This record gives sequence, structure tokens and C-alpha cells, in this order.
Amino acid sequence: MIKLTIKKGVQTLTEICDSCKCHIQNLSVNDIIVKPKSLDGVTLKDSNGNKVTRKTARPKCYCEHCEHE
Repeated sequence: MIKLTIKKGVQTLTEICDSCKCHIQNLSVNDIIVKPKSLDGVTLKDSNGNKVTRKTARPKCYCEHCEHE
């Protein structure tokens, strides 16, 4: 799961476990950007100038503890 936090105007994106909600890793917008089908004729680029090709959302994510349950 992706968690967005905004404190004093600073945006933070983190990936958290879908089961226990613990912090897994920090993310950037480049990690979560998805190109919707409605924009098939448009080229989207991330902040590094790379073409965005991901068309599906990130898969569910579990920490090491929850992954083995």
C-alpha cells in the first residue's frame, strides 16, 4: 500500500505493509506513476526523462514478517 503524508507542505510517499501497516520503504513519484489507457496516444515521462510504460498499479506489498504467515 502507498501512504501519502503532507506535513508543513512537504510531501512524503512511503510503501507500507498491506497487512500490519509497518514502513517498508520510501518512494518517489517515479515509483508510482502509471500511464492510463485513456492516454495511449500520449508519451508520459518521469522526472528523469524516461518514458513511462507501467500500465497497472503496484502489487500488494508485505513486510518480511507478514510475507511468511
